[in-house]
Amino acid sequence: MSVALGILFGIINTLVLHLAKGMERHGIEIFSRKKSLKEKGKKPLIYIIGFTLNNTVFIWQILGTSFAPAAVFSSVFGLGLILLMIYSRYILHEEITSPELLGAILIVAGTTMVGFFYLIEPLNTGNVLYMNFFILIIVIIVLFSLLIGFSWKTRIAIAFIFGAVAGTLGGTDNVLKRIGLTSNNFFEAIAGIFQLELDSFIFLFSFIAGLFAMILTQIGFAKGADASKLVPMYNSLYIVAPVLFELIIVEGASISIGIIISIIVIVAGVFLMNIFKNPREKIKSEKLGYK
Repeated sequence: MSVALGILFGIINTLVLHLAKGMERHGIEIFSRKKSLKEKGKKPLIYIIGFTLNNTVFIWQILGTSFAPAAVFSSVFGLGLILLMIYSRYILHEEITSPELLGAILIVAGTTMVGFFYLIEPLNTGNVLYMNFFILIIVIIVLFSLLIGFSWKTRIAIAFIFGAVAGTLGGTDNVLKRIGLTSNNFFEAIAGIFQLELDSFIFLFSFIAGLFAMILTQIGFAKGADASKLVPMYNSLYIVAPVLFELIIVEGASISIGIIISIIVIVAGVFLMNIFKNPREKIKSEKLGYK
């Protein structure tokens, strides 16, 4: 039952986030100074609603990771792209290409497989191996600092590196919240900060990881990253990172071949839905940004 709730809140999370992105894209015209607010109609309100929805995502993260491992919660993240595609097609009247349609089908198939395999074979939820955890955090900080520094200085692979690092941090956000909430509810996790409890500080650090994920995507776009490359890298690592990290830091954790295949199918679908966007759509996505 807990796994099912984790998947349910994961689906709500990705649907809310991608609907918010669609609404922000819809209302992005408010940043144009060529028209008055009256001439822009309802777009400012649409953008405000989208922005508000975008900032409720942490609620679904907390609920989802309270019931299931981060790998379960984040595994269905690609599903939201389908809602964004529908919004783009029928509200924004944008063209849907054959690769995007195929990508949507793969995401639905992969997500269904994930739900099926996790329900019949739940992830092991053993104790956290804190030594492995801290070594992993140190490796991530050092490696990501080197990658970001290299890309920043040389302007090489900005979309891929910034997307991969931001997506990994986004996925790490879910892992850290899961650790912080494993033995506590939200209020206990917050109260534990004043009692200097380690898990509570890990929970607090999750918000910092999520913030850096957002900042890095915006910096990537500001430095000219192609959204059609950065977004699929972000989404893919957001899904894959929690699976790999929990295998390293959770005692006795394992993964079935079925889950591995499911994740590969989802990641392939994510790439198909983004990598073949036409130039006009790329420009719109770059203006929008991505969290």
